[in-house]
Formats: sequence, structure tokens, C-alpha cells
Amino acid sequence: MRVSMLVRVVAAIVTGVATGAMAATVGAPTAAASAPSFCDELAGQWNGQYCQTSVRSQRDAVRDIKVAIPAEIVDDPVAGPVVRQYLRTLVDNWRRLGVSMVADSFGEGNYEIFRHDNTLSVVFHETYHADGPAFNNAYRTFTFDMSAGRQLQLSDLTKAGVDPLVAIPPLAQPFVEQALDAAPPPHQPRTYPFVADRWTPDKVYSGGYKAWALTPDELVIYMPDYPVARDTPLDFTPGVMKWSMDGGTVVARIPLAALSPVLRPEFGGS
Repeated sequence: MRVSMLVRVVAAIVTGVATGAMAATVGAPTAAASAPSFCDELAGQWNGQYCQTSVRSQRDAVRDIKVAIPAEIVDDPVAGPVVRQYLRTLVDNWRRLGVSMVADSFGEGNYEIFRHDNTLSVVFHETYHADGPAFNNAYRTFTFDMSAGRQLQLSDLTKAGVDPLVAIPPLAQPFVEQALDAAPPPHQPRTYPFVADRWTPDKVYSGGYKAWALTPDELVIYMPDYPVARDTPLDFTPGVMKWSMDGGTVVARIPLAALSPVLRPEFGGS
């Protein structure tokens, strides 16, 4: 069964909210000198909101590509190189795949920016159409310690010797369950596959907690990070229909206060 995606796409693009003292910055960005310049590097055309390009396939199908560029970040000495490389790879991949498409398709990238003291998180939301009737969603996230000048991993948020993939799930479970209950399509709460033990970091639906962001007072986890074809192991719950999951089907917002026993002090640890 394919999870309905239209509501989630509209919500992600239109509403994306950061809780706490500082709201998220939502792409597309306003025009700035760095955005058109970088768009030129991508061999696209800047329209004031998106860098746009297209590719025509061997079967005369057109793939339209547009990505929002975080102008305030692409020239930053800490975050800029990582973000630029990500966007180059994304556009190149979409171009390459467009060459073999049999029908018209598209790829669109938007972003949100969250700040927590000296920490900056950039969340890219990819919406793309592959072969088939539906489009797909994916999330790529990057978090930086701007004062230390380095990219952070999830393990950098937790105390020394604490494995975040072990320590976070039990503390986060109530908030993950809330997100599972609210996830599309409408369903009876706590029914398969929207049960917490199928969304822990060792399970495929969670995306291994690879897509996450730090807001002023929350850890946000986008699950899964990329579309998942089916639950694993395949023999789980015999006789029950196997589900596919689109990227970002479940967005868990976990208060940093709930994670304080395992966090470093600079992230709200006790």
C-alpha cells in the first residue's frame, strides 16, 4: 500500500515551522548575489526563487528540475562547501536519470533552516517523479557548529560514550508515537505499520535516524529519509500486507528537555 503524499508535500513546503524562540527560514529564498552565481555553476537559470533547468530524454520526455538555493549559506565558509556539493550532486543525478525517462517528470528541492544557539541545521526536502504513477519525497539534512567550524553528527549531541541510536529511542518513544498516530494515511492509532517498534533506528522505516535537525528546543527526525519499498524482515507479521513508506511519512518532534539525560550541556543536557 502506498502512503498518500500530497498532503505531506503541501504541508512541508507551506508550513514548515520551528518551535521555540527562532522560527525556521523556509526556501525558496529571496534573491541574493550568491544564489544566481551558484545557479550559473549548476548550468541553470535563476528566476528569483529557484534555479531551474531541464533535460530531454532519448524518448523525447522532459524532466524539469528546480532547486531553491539558501543564499545566506552557500557562501558561508563552514556550511557552504557541504551544501554546494549536495546541490551539485542532486541536480547532476536528476539530469542523469532524466536522460532515460520515458515520460515527462520533475525534480524539486526546497529547504528549511533552523538555529539553536551557535548550531545551524539545513533541511532539504526533495520531491521528485520517477517511473510510475506517484511522486516521491526525501529529506537530506546537515547540521553545523558554526562557532567550531565543523559539521555535526547525531553522536555529537550526546554525552561522551553515549550511543544516540541506543539512548534516544526510549526517551523519544512518546513523541514518536504521537507522530505515528498523526501520520498519513488516517489510521487506527498503534496499528501496523504505525507502531513504535517498527520505527526504531535499527528498522528500515526510521531511515536509521539519518535525517534530523536541531531547532531551538527540539530534535526533529524525518522518517524515513528516503522512500522505502517494504518493511523488513519480509516475514514480519505473516499475512499482513507489506507497506511502502515515502520519505518523511513520520516527522517526530522530540523536546530537548526530554532528552536532557543523554545530551551534552550545550544542547540542553543535564
